[in-house]
Amino acid sequence: MSKRTFPVLIIAASLATTPVFAGPTPKGAPVGYESKFKAVVEAEKNEEYEKALALLDEIPAEKHNVYTRLKRATLLVRLGRFIEAEEILSTLMKDPKADAIRATVQGDLDDLRARMPKLTIRLSAKSKADAWVTVDDKPVGPPVTIPVNPGTHIVVAKRGDAEVFRQKVTLQDSQTLEVEIDTSMAPPVGSVSAAKTAPSAAPASSDPSTKSGGIGATPFFIGGGVLVVGSVVSFVLAKSAQSDVESNCSMQKTRACDTDLAGASRVRTWETVGWISGGLSLASIGVGIAILGSRGTESAKPTAMVTPMVGSTMGLSFEGRF
Repeated sequence: MSKRTFPVLIIAASLATTPVFAGPTPKGAPVGYESKFKAVVEAEKNEEYEKALALLDEIPAEKHNVYTRLKRATLLVRLGRFIEAEEILSTLMKDPKADAIRATVQGDLDDLRARMPKLTIRLSAKSKADAWVTVDDKPVGPPVTIPVNPGTHIVVAKRGDAEVFRQKVTLQDSQTLEVEIDTSMAPPVGSVSAAKTAPSAAPASSDPSTKSGGIGATPFFIGGGVLVVGSVVSFVLAKSAQSDVESNCSMQKTRACDTDLAGASRVRTWETVGWISGGLSLASIGVGIAILGSRGTESAKPTAMVTPMVGSTMGLSFEGRF
């Protein structure tokens, strides 16, 4: 080998060991993960958003910077995961390191909030106040308006452990829907929690003082008993008065007995009082028995198991109430 060709070989060898880049490194790529971030950008250009997000997640969390976080928010919006994207953008707006991209972040955040679907939940005027409402198994307190992702969501209302309302709704970008929950048709009993707190029903004959409608049965039984005694006393007095009349008649000297008008009047009076007292006593005792019977039925209601009313499960995608 001649001395003239030796420098040429050295230069050729140095060029052969120099790395060749396929293209420019994407702006904001984490140090040491330039090729990975470039693959993320390429997958996004090809509309392979799930793949792009998976590639981005392969970069360790401690290596993520404001650019990778912004890229993640962009991919989440593409996939319809608006709530997660809004959280990332809101956090970036508070990060001092994001000054270089703050205008971009603010623009993306404003656009996302304009597109965010909203679901309004409220109870009807007839609904029970103890209803427990969830949207996609997350509790909400109506009346409330919450942002949600585009797509289908499940609204459920429960009283205790009994489901009394279920509705499937579908929302698109920028859409607002209102769900009015009516639990008035739901049974007042039938849930486990209601059965636990309900008192056990006692036999009607064991507690005559139990009240129904604010009036106890005891006064009617006592009144009926007093009227029975009064009726018996009245008939006894009427019998005594009749004996007096007959005695007076037997003492007459003539064969025809002169009528003792006063005695006869007393007989009729006591007989009338006796019949009236007897009738009132029967009526009073009957009312007491009726009250006990109705109260026995009411006491059994809290423990009865009734199938709850469940709302329609038909999905809706139009705007406005349903």
